[in-house]
Formats: sequence, structure tokens, C-alpha cells
Amino acid sequence: MIFRRYLLLGVVGLLILGFVINYYFVQLLIENSKSISKLSKFSSSADGREIDFKSYTSSSRGDVLEFVQEKVLKEVRVLPSRYFKLDPDYKLILESIFSELEVREIAHNEIPHIVKEWPSARIIVPPHAPELGAVIESLRSLKIVKADNVKHGTQLKLMITFENDLKAVFKPQWYNRTTKLDGPVYFGKDRHNAEVVAFYLSLLLSMRVAPIALIRKLDLSEEVEKNATPELLSTLYKEDENTCFYGICHYCSPEDPICGTNDVLEGALMLWLPSKWKLAKHRNPWQRTYSKNRNALWEVDMKYCEKIKQSKTYSSRSSSRLLNLIDVAIFDFLIDNGDRHHYETFQGNYDNPAILLIDNGKSFGNPDKDHIDILAPLYQCCMISKSTWDRLKLFSGGSLSYSLKKLLQRESLMADVQSVMTNDHLEAIDRRLLTVFAIVEICLKENPYSTGVIIG
Repeated sequence: MIFRRYLLLGVVGLLILGFVINYYFVQLLIENSKSISKLSKFSSSADGREIDFKSYTSSSRGDVLEFVQEKVLKEVRVLPSRYFKLDPDYKLILESIFSELEVREIAHNEIPHIVKEWPSARIIVPPHAPELGAVIESLRSLKIVKADNVKHGTQLKLMITFENDLKAVFKPQWYNRTTKLDGPVYFGKDRHNAEVVAFYLSLLLSMRVAPIALIRKLDLSEEVEKNATPELLSTLYKEDENTCFYGICHYCSPEDPICGTNDVLEGALMLWLPSKWKLAKHRNPWQRTYSKNRNALWEVDMKYCEKIKQSKTYSSRSSSRLLNLIDVAIFDFLIDNGDRHHYETFQGNYDNPAILLIDNGKSFGNPDKDHIDILAPLYQCCMISKSTWDRLKLFSGGSLSYSLKKLLQRESLMADVQSVMTNDHLEAIDRRLLTVFAIVEICLKENPYSTGVIIG
């Protein structure tokens, strides 16, 4: 009798929990869409049917975005309950990654040989890398023998060379964790912690094409100044007991330096790829104009994907590049990175090389905003690879932010920092995942007889 009573209470508790989670996520999306006008504006055509993605036309970027946002918001409100339920299998993935992050005893001189063998045309980190924890922690403590400017690009970065000839790019901390940036999605300087979050998210989503990234604090006097090239050294100086420098890059100037606290500067360290792996750069077909007064074709043409499919590069008959680009768009939407104007693959005679998730610094600008146009490849093409779709569904019900939070807690402990990412940003990832679910559901409804919506 007592057992039955507890069983009944447990079932009721689960039902209440499910309702609360469902209500919570929907309210988050509604709050994020307060600026959107009434849902009826684009709800139907002249004959009463609801307008689908590809039937909608407008010459206004704002109208297109509003149309997509309203359709998604409406769909989120009726999403099946399975998208709000926890799938216990996510724990297996999380446990597997934690196993890889265990710090095993490996000699420092073995690390370069290990990471040299890892990459292939489709990965940077292999599906199971038991030495991953040792590699990360060695990068956190390896002795620096050279510090130089990274001259290409618009942002201040350093190229760090370690005693075992490994190299890494160092992005300094410009903002506090709680800083919210208002402006275009590409506004502001790089967020160093975004690179670290992107790396761990790539592990969870089985998109192992992001470079290893970790938090490291540099001693600017001992580790940088004493090992700086003459060019970098000329930009270092002291100000109120703090060591500062401004480096050399497109936007670098003496008027915009970065300073440590005394000599200590926190930043993100991204492992540089082995020298034999060269990068090929490609223009993103969904590239922004970076202008308020000039629209890109994809911003106003909902049939834009059909034009892209006609090119050899993105034809499904020649490669899976378009599906790969849609994967990247989903990843970028989750981290709010709207600045992937170009993308990289490994250079060489490789069959169908993967798109690499390099340079994620313009992510996590504002947890209260979702820039849904980052998902244009998804909602315009209505395609997604089955493996990606299955992995995303596995992290439903809040388990994606939970898993990421656990990984970041380990990183903050090992790096001796209070946190890597705020809870607001983590919750935003779960909210954005609901948007991805909603778009796929819309595509399935609008293409009920198509086999092209989900592709294996």
C-alpha cells in the first residue's frame, strides 16, 4: 500500500516536472519574441492556407525575419512533448567525454606526436581520444619559448610557441562574463571564453572539427615579454603597475590596448593544427553584407537554397557540403555566432572534406537575443543529416545545457577561474535548440512526401 502511494506520487511528480519544463521553455521563447507583432500578420494566404517557407516573398529583410520568427514561435507552442523530455542516453555521451578528459600520465614530448596523428580530412579530434585530457592540461602548463603577433585578421591575437614546438593561438579576455553586447550579431571584440565553450559543445554534438581550446592565464612579464619578438615587444608597456600591449593586426592600435591585472592576463588558448594540414578558405553562400542598407540575396529570397543547389560544390550529387554547411549553421545558431562569412576545410586532394569550426570568438554576445537568420540554410533548404538530427534530439529537455555546464565546471576548476560561461548563456542554448526542433517540424509538415527533409 505504501509502495503504491509512493509510486503514484512519483508519477504525479514526473507529470508536473514535464509540464513545468514545457512551460518554462515556451515562456523563454515568448519572452525572446516580445518585439514581434501579432501572429496573424503572415499566418495565411488568400485561400486561407498557411504560407510555407518557400512560398513567402518580400524585398524587406525585416519582413522575412519576422515571418520566420512568427512561424517558429507558433510551432514551438505545439511541439510534441518528446522535445521536452530527457533522454537518459545523453549521460552515456557525457560520461564518455569525461573519460577522455581524465588526465593520464603522458610525457610532454609525446604530446606533439599524439596531436599530429589525430586530424583527418573530416575531424580534428578523433571520435575517442583517451589522451585528450593530458593534451589539454599540458597546454595549460607548457613552457613558452616564443610569443608573436598574429597579423592576419581584425582581432588582437598572439601566436604562442611552446618548448616542444607545439603552437597555439592566444585570444585575450576583453569582457567580463556577464557583459551583454547590444548591436548586430557580429558586434564587439572576440569573446575568448566562447572558443572554449564551442570546443566542448563540438564534443557533445559529435562535430569534432573545432580546435582544442582551453582557458590559460599568461604572465605577461615572464612568459610573454621575455619571449616576445621585437615587433610584439615594441607594443608592450607598463601602466599603473599593469602590463599592457596592443599588438599588430588590422584594428590594433595604441589607443586600444589590452592590459593584465598586474602581469596576469586571462585568455583562450587554441591548439594550432600540425604543419602538414593546410587550410582552404571558402566564401559562405549565406555571407552577410555587414551593411544595414544592402541586403544579401539570401536575406530576401526564401528560394535561395534552390539556386545554391545548382552549383557543383553544393549539389547533393557531388558531395555532402551543403548538409555540412547546415550542420555548421545549427552549431553557430546555438552559440549565436553570426560572423562565419567564410569557412575552412583542409586543403588537398581529399574526398568530401569537412567544414572546420575555426574562429568562434564572435559568439555569446547576448543571451537574451536569438538571431534566427543564422539558421537560414536550415529553413531555406529544409535539409538536415540524420546523424545530426538524432544527436540533437538526444539532448532534448535541457540536457544539452546541463551537459555543457558539467564540462565547463571541470574546465573552470582546472583553469582556476570562477566560471567559463553564465547560466543565462547556457539556458539560451536550450531555448535555441527548441527553435531548431520547430524549424524541422515545420519543414516536415510543409514537405510531407519529401525524403529530402531528413537525409541519412
